[in-house]
Amino acid sequence: MIRAAAYRAGVRGLHRVGPGANLLILGGFLFVGLGSGSLVLKLTALGVLFGLVLLSDAAPRAFLASLRFVFVFSLFLFVAQALSIREGVTLFTLGVPITEGGLVAGAGMALRFLVILTSSFLFVTVTDPDRLAQLFVRVGIPYRYGYVLILALRFVPFFRDELRTVREAQRMRGIRTSVRSPSALRRAIRYTFVPVLVSGLMRVDSIAMSMKGRCFGLHATRTSPRTTQLRLADGLAAIGAGLLATASILAGRFAWP
Repeated sequence: MIRAAAYRAGVRGLHRVGPGANLLILGGFLFVGLGSGSLVLKLTALGVLFGLVLLSDAAPRAFLASLRFVFVFSLFLFVAQALSIREGVTLFTLGVPITEGGLVAGAGMALRFLVILTSSFLFVTVTDPDRLAQLFVRVGIPYRYGYVLILALRFVPFFRDELRTVREAQRMRGIRTSVRSPSALRRAIRYTFVPVLVSGLMRVDSIAMSMKGRCFGLHATRTSPRTTQLRLADGLAAIGAGLLATASILAGRFAWP
């Protein structure tokens, strides 16, 4: 599974960019991943992504380690496409014929998956959820929905930590859980899912009591503790997003390889 998908504070690279510009950057990469069939453009987008990781305070080694599942699944997609598609010239045989069209389709599918997941993971890593929710509030979305976004992003690492705590407690008590049979699945639900769910519900109850004590939702609008000013980095990020979208359109029009 993908681990540690949470915001990490920093002062370099995309950490200096506001949430709106980071959304534009994410949109540009998604435009390349979903709207372009060019392998060269997707490879270039991946190179730009890893360059942004190096420029930002995203811990490149930990970033790549967290995407281990993404790389493995991308390889699986490539192999599945290469073995199943029979279009084009046959290059060699591995029990089944491996064609040029199959390799191209597999590479395109794998690169699309990598661009989408890597850019999304980078966006979560460099974008402060509080500032992102404030952006949504400023553009007219009710602040209640913005707070739901913050809670969702905050509960992802909470449940991950709770699951780790429950598993450590199981190991200390000699309890082994697996999902290889229906009875083992019931045992896993009993000793893993239920404790994590109860812990989460307790946290939700405490948050609800805190919100009620502060009269959350009493007013239609709310003030923001800080304002966001546009910087040069935001402009550069917007230009970069525009270049990605333009390159994707040109790649489709002129049939870039």
